[in-house]
Amino acid sequence: MRPLTFNDDKGNELDWLPGGPHSAYDAFREFIDRHRADDNASFFVEDEENEEALLLMFNSGIICRAKGVQDSRSEYFLVTDGDDYSTLTDNFILGGFTALDDHGPWLPDIAALLRARLRYEFDESVLRRTHPRELRRRLEILTRVDGREPTTAAGTTHFGYGNGEGDTVNAWFTADGRGLVVTFDHTSPLDCSNDPHAQAALYDGVPADLLHPAKNAPETDTTRNVPHPDGGTLVAATGIFTLSGPCAMADGLVARLQEAQTTLEDIRVAHPLEDFLATEDFTPATVAQAAQWWSAEDIAKGFAATSALAQEQFTTAPLDQEKLTRFRRIWADSGCNDRWGVHYVLLDGWTLDEVGDARDELLALVRSLGLEIVDAPPGAADGEVWVRTDPRVDAELKNWS
Repeated sequence: MRPLTFNDDKGNELDWLPGGPHSAYDAFREFIDRHRADDNASFFVEDEENEEALLLMFNSGIICRAKGVQDSRSEYFLVTDGDDYSTLTDNFILGGFTALDDHGPWLPDIAALLRARLRYEFDESVLRRTHPRELRRRLEILTRVDGREPTTAAGTTHFGYGNGEGDTVNAWFTADGRGLVVTFDHTSPLDCSNDPHAQAALYDGVPADLLHPAKNAPETDTTRNVPHPDGGTLVAATGIFTLSGPCAMADGLVARLQEAQTTLEDIRVAHPLEDFLATEDFTPATVAQAAQWWSAEDIAKGFAATSALAQEQFTTAPLDQEKLTRFRRIWADSGCNDRWGVHYVLLDGWTLDEVGDARDELLALVRSLGLEIVDAPPGAADGEVWVRTDPRVDAELKNWS
């Protein structure tokens, strides 16, 4: 152990030396308990000898680690669990700056941290929590309720509906389950449909194959087109969400929210979609309650038009039992479900160097089972494999457990 100094924003300071009656951690906790107040919620642990420091910002949910006086390096951590404060403090006290390397991700500046916070907020949203299979089912029904038919071109199916007041939802799904969801709210402060450059920037980060159907789309009541600065058009949008991995906001949307200095609580970026996802029971009655613009007759016809064949597209043949057993064992040994039960996370926390050829074998197994592999989210270990949950696999895992 080495000498440490504790201080806060009010000028309070305490020097701690090894060999005293209290551990450094206990002494720091006591220092915080003594001085913390509504107007005093930032506390430092400093290691002057090694030019290292840890800053806990309780009111803003941020932890910062710093190293060096000349050419100093500062990195930021988004607190998502109250235990993060104690865990990182304990590790810093025991091992200093480098002892926190495995407790990331550490972000290079406040701007990056604020973007991470917006993404974390979206991770709590009803859209992120909805399984893409169920999302697509509801979009198909709502498209038919709105008097339209889903259309498929070049292997990509388009769904779309509006509320009659200028607000629309459009979605495109590829045959392998990748998708793009675009919402437009004419009252949103994010509406930039009169500015082609700003509208194009809102789509930043959307993979090219998912962006393709939103470019030069045939104009309809739901697909209002905006000129693209480089030629052609883009579908007007205030909310853009990709499903190449777990459902996520497009980079351009995150940047716009950051510029607006707003939160997802203040702006309903998924309006008018989220009202149809918030209810567990999706029936003509719940749709009628959420959508005053459709008549009961329209809603009944839309549900009826979603034929038994369309409903059954989500129920497929039983899986090969031997392969399913192999998958189950891998899940039990190295996997878990994500927090919303939307994905199986296999080889959880493993790097490519650690997993070796086993990852290729797993990918081949998953493909042979016909399950949907998606891109792992940012921050995941590069060896992880993310697979959308499937009711046939869920039943097997439940029986096995």
